[in-house]
Amino acid sequence: MFGVEYKTVVQISKYWEFVKLDSSSKHQVKMVIVAQNYLQNQFPGLTGVSDNLIQRQLWLQMHQSQETEDAYLAEVCLRCYISQQIYQVCWDLTVKFGVNHGFSCPDLLSFVLDDDLLLETPNQSWVIQSSVYESLAITILKTFDPTKGSLGAWVKRYVKQQPELKRFLLQHGVFLVSDWALLNDTNPQELQRILSEMYSLTTGEIALACELLSAYHQVYREERIKQRVAGVTLPCQVPTNKQLEQIAEEVGSLTGSMLSPDVVLRNLQQIASHLRQYRITAQNGSVMTVSWEEVQIQQVVEQFENRENNSRLDAEQLEFMQLYQAEFSASLKEAISQVIEDWIRRLLRKQVSKAQLFITGLRLFHCQGQSMTQIAPQIGLTKQYEVSRFLNLNQLHNDIRQRLLLIMRSRVSDLATKFVDADDLASLDGEIETILNEQISEIIQELESEVKKPIRNQPLSSLLSVNICRYLKRRTS
Repeated sequence: MFGVEYKTVVQISKYWEFVKLDSSSKHQVKMVIVAQNYLQNQFPGLTGVSDNLIQRQLWLQMHQSQETEDAYLAEVCLRCYISQQIYQVCWDLTVKFGVNHGFSCPDLLSFVLDDDLLLETPNQSWVIQSSVYESLAITILKTFDPTKGSLGAWVKRYVKQQPELKRFLLQHGVFLVSDWALLNDTNPQELQRILSEMYSLTTGEIALACELLSAYHQVYREERIKQRVAGVTLPCQVPTNKQLEQIAEEVGSLTGSMLSPDVVLRNLQQIASHLRQYRITAQNGSVMTVSWEEVQIQQVVEQFENRENNSRLDAEQLEFMQLYQAEFSASLKEAISQVIEDWIRRLLRKQVSKAQLFITGLRLFHCQGQSMTQIAPQIGLTKQYEVSRFLNLNQLHNDIRQRLLLIMRSRVSDLATKFVDADDLASLDGEIETILNEQISEIIQELESEVKKPIRNQPLSSLLSVNICRYLKRRTS
């Protein structure tokens, strides 16, 4: 049995639950009992085992015990995990782009969820089968190296590079390359040609765009080269404020135009948008497009996906999700407003000056990305823990969570009455509650993850932080 190291709790069942498509393109989750028994024997203390450890040990078992039952069962466990990850990648893409670009999760799954690990028998049970067909999952497993990263990251990368899936997404106006990678991959001469041929821009606008791109390459690429030399291969990130200032200085020295970092960022994003539309058009895709980094509300209610009877969202489902998205966005703004104002009123009753210091602290944290240590002297405190105790952000965010759940619970129920029979609505109440809890938890977790690994002195980019900043800006304007 493998030695167990305890790190973070993982959903261990994903190593014995296999996701597959049925004949009507709906996804099914099937438990593979032999995989469950095998994994429980290898890891008797399942709680707290890290994904990396499980994957590394299963991968080693596959390669060290070839042609044995243990090797095959280790492979089955990994294929179950891969099927779960493939589904998650397609689901995430659908959440980000599906409503605006007219596709559903089953549309994407049909290109990549092709592993035939399980075979249905005449008595409607499922058995593991051998196959000569090399599915995407098997290809992923053959090319995976646990010393170079996690299996989840490898699946995500491989799925998004699958040619048929990329072609389908292009046809729907989705190009899975970040703004910053697009800019890195385009030289000024090519940009000048694209802007001249495809867009109605003046000569001066084209010249400024090319100067911006040249300055971006000089500043941003230099940092990327340093990262590669150091062995760091992170995805292209949003330029830091310091980099934007350097780009602005470089452009100013060439053109005499002094741009602010915010203007530089917006102009670079606009250039990337033009390049994205050009790439999609050049590859016979739809020009309607959004950036891969654009923040999207997690708006798709799983209940509707489970009811799909074909590979395309029908008009009623599309209408529901669009209305749901609008309700969620409005409810989030309302919850933030109500909770922050409640906190301010409580502080005003204690001491008027504390209310303004609280607002300042929120703004510095969420809108400028300052640390508690940086914030302390600006609100009359000296220690980091004093700021943490004064702002009490965990409690604030939890209050917003509870208020948002309260607001959305009634609004979604009201909305559902337009689409679901009264008899069915009662049975959906519990599911609505669960879905809302999960969605709102994701928003809070997104912020918590960002806070753990912040980019200092940059505005926080999580959905909750962005909306808090917008509210604070409206409040002071």
